[in-house]
Amino acid sequence: MDLSINQQVSPQQSGIRRFFLTSLIASLSISALVAIFIFLMGNFDGKIEIRILLTTLAIGGYSLSGLCSSALYDKGRFRWFALLGIIIAFAGFLVTVAGIWNATELLHIVGNWKMLIVLFILSFSAAHSSLLLLAKSENTFVNWVLSATIFCIALVAALLINMVIGVFGGNFTMAWDLQYRLLGVFAVLDVLGTIITPILRRVRS
Repeated sequence: MDLSINQQVSPQQSGIRRFFLTSLIASLSISALVAIFIFLMGNFDGKIEIRILLTTLAIGGYSLSGLCSSALYDKGRFRWFALLGIIIAFAGFLVTVAGIWNATELLHIVGNWKMLIVLFILSFSAAHSSLLLLAKSENTFVNWVLSATIFCIALVAALLINMVIGVFGGNFTMAWDLQYRLLGVFAVLDVLGTIITPILRRVRS
């Protein structure tokens, strides 16, 4: 009886995950075929082939990001955050494809690549956090380390976004030296927390 309960997954949940898995497999396969064609038959100056390759790579990258969020959604944990990650992945993919195919009007609206880079940072951070949230435990200390790691992820994302806006917009909200130092510190803590959180979860369980 317990086994049947644990295996219950709604069609909506499995459908979301299947969609991202299918997109990821298809995009990687198409990317490989296009790359082989370019190397054997194509012209390295051919813009169409390069754009197709970049588009399929974008599908693969954002499908992987969405897959991480959908895994959290399937577990029934923090669904609002998982849905937000999925939405960001879709938005990032659309803006990226617009940039690849030179949709100049849209790029002008989103701020000449600013939005593309910001969405990439947000999508990666959401995927990273979603995977960590899967390690949520009943142990208070493990959850404390988990929360601290996600806090570091958020700070790293905020610093990167601030630096991107500063580079392209010329507006600096803090000294460059301080930004780099803070980014380095919280990036190290981010990596440390990502490694030790699942280990602590297993040790403390």
